[in-house]
Amino acid sequence: MSRKILALVGVALVAAIGVFAAYQYRLRREAQRWEGPLREIVEEKIEHENGTTRSRFVAILPARVEEVEKIVWQVERLQEVVPNFKISRLIDARGNTKTVEVGIQALSLPLLRYEMEFTLHPEEHRVTFRTLKSQAQEIEGEYKLEPSPDGKKTRVTYVTVAKEKVAVPFPRAVLDSAGRETFVNTVRGIEKLLLATPAAG
Repeated sequence: MSRKILALVGVALVAAIGVFAAYQYRLRREAQRWEGPLREIVEEKIEHENGTTRSRFVAILPARVEEVEKIVWQVERLQEVVPNFKISRLIDARGNTKTVEVGIQALSLPLLRYEMEFTLHPEEHRVTFRTLKSQAQEIEGEYKLEPSPDGKKTRVTYVTVAKEKVAVPFPRAVLDSAGRETFVNTVRGIEKLLLATPAAG
């Protein structure tokens, strides 16, 4: 009897290892699609150190800074236009601060849920954000918007610092691609909303 149990345990273990290996392989294949170069990213820097990831992505959008700022500040609409955002529910809005429940899934990685605080700094054309609640990560960062000299384009700089609360069993290259995918899809979502919004003036 004990031998049969051991044999069944062995078969189950081998099957579990096979499933995990297949999952890792699929993740790596998905990650390769986002290794670049990508139209939406003109600059990129990602650094890892002691469980902390610092990311910086830059995009150029063909719209005035006021128009882009208005779209970026509609964080509760992310779920409508960015496929990575499975949840973007407004919890509270007071003045230039919003509290939003966010659920993000990149590649085939597990869904990560956060309660985030977003703050608009209109005089600086910035939107800052930080984690209020999360079991996975502590995140803080910003969207910084800069107008081109002719005022017709906007440079979007997205910076985040993410501190892991728990170790993640995925290669850094996969995690980098997940961040890259989310940024690219966010830029595409902003572009979609810009096209749907009449230009000012």
